[in-house]
Amino acid sequence: MSRNIAVTGASGRIGRFLVMRLLEEGFSVRVLLHRSHVDWPDIQPAVVRGSLNDPEALDSLVKDCDVVFHLAAEISVRSRAKRHLDKTNLFGTENVLEAARRQKVRRVVYFSSVQAFVSEGRETPISESTPLALNSASPYGRSKAIALERALIFSRERNPEVIALCPTGVIGPYDFAPSPSGKMLIDLFNGNLPALTPGGFDWVDVRDVCDAAIAAINSGRNGEAYILSGKYARIWDIANLTSVLTGRKVPKFTIPFSVLLPVAMLAEPATGLLRKEPVFTPEALRILKHGSQYISHEKAAQAFGFSPRPLKATIADACRWFEQNGYL
Repeated sequence: MSRNIAVTGASGRIGRFLVMRLLEEGFSVRVLLHRSHVDWPDIQPAVVRGSLNDPEALDSLVKDCDVVFHLAAEISVRSRAKRHLDKTNLFGTENVLEAARRQKVRRVVYFSSVQAFVSEGRETPISESTPLALNSASPYGRSKAIALERALIFSRERNPEVIALCPTGVIGPYDFAPSPSGKMLIDLFNGNLPALTPGGFDWVDVRDVCDAAIAAINSGRNGEAYILSGKYARIWDIANLTSVLTGRKVPKFTIPFSVLLPVAMLAEPATGLLRKEPVFTPEALRILKHGSQYISHEKAAQAFGFSPRPLKATIADACRWFEQNGYL
């Protein structure tokens, strides 16, 4: 069996750390980068320049590879991002799968999202048996749901095998960009948030996600999706954990949804004109307000030995990493 691995989305939140881990494990790694330049700490992967819409680049990426990790995705909480999201999340995924078929790749590990599943409120559990959000009002959730459905249909021919991983909110150290959740932690660690938002989300450590991904090279069943969840926590809970670590006081005020929603509705078009991702959109607020508190990872535990670490440890390690790397 080849030790050659291809990775799309290698400059992203999960992808960058996954490449580090694969290199540490002794795999020969080839990554697809469009315009970005990424330096990894020690060993560097081979780089193929191109996009998800470039068949020749994709063929070069996956040639002679045993497994492809497809992480490249457009993540947006905008309400009007459908065309842009479909180009990357839907058609880009189909292009990767077709390239893997042409080059006789054994397995594609496709990264989807828990947002691909229907969410019916905070008290309603979510598992892999939950219906896909194929008609979601969220363009992002809809694009991931349709792409996931098509990827699993593609797997029925077993050429290549397809396994889908569906993380919740990824958080923790090794957040180089940093991501929106990383920026939130940095602001909390530095005491730069005068007020908090209500609601919460399910948070999972990036290291646990990548451990499951590496296990998925040889474990897990073709044509199956696996949710990688951690622990639900309110924004206030995370602020309280950071306060214990830094000694800074938790912001006293929480801005109610009734105030945030109209502000977000006005701000979203303006940030769109500036080509900036808004801090909050109506869709992001909906997720914080109505996201399920009960997202099961039992199936991933059985398949990969997935056992997410306590959120307190994740926050502490993130604080240490951000401090060591000059963010605090």
